[in-house]
Amino acid sequence: MNQQNQKLYVGNLNFDANEEQVRELFGTFGSVEDVKIVMDRFSGRSRGFAFVRMDSSESAGKAKDALNGQPFQGKALVIDWARTEQERGPRTDRPMGDRGPRSGGGEFRPRRDFGGGGDREDRGERRNFRGGGDRGGFYNR
Repeated sequence: MNQQNQKLYVGNLNFDANEEQVRELFGTFGSVEDVKIVMDRFSGRSRGFAFVRMDSSESAGKAKDALNGQPFQGKALVIDWARTEQERGPRTDRPMGDRGPRSGGGEFRPRRDFGGGGDREDRGERRNFRGGGDRGGFYNR
């Protein structure tokens, strides 16, 4: 049996819900094989959604139909079939070569000098950076 037809996406989950509570909720429709609450990497708190794998696609379908839109711990659940990476397709919000964290584009840019340098006056930029300019501030020493 295709295991993907047994996996459900559970959205709008209460941030305080734990795996045992979700397992108990879905357990009324069949045997729950796995519950995975997705956690935030930095804070360690729930991101408000989970994945539940049931023992069969029939029990998963029953749970989906019965629980979608139903309140659980004060929030209306959103239940849908979990999609695979192939069904979602590649991310198109970034160019193909830029898959890591945003960077400066690979070009070298020297740090700006916010002191009282003469080139700034030539470009007509503001001169009041943190006591800079001709007031004798920290950056003009």
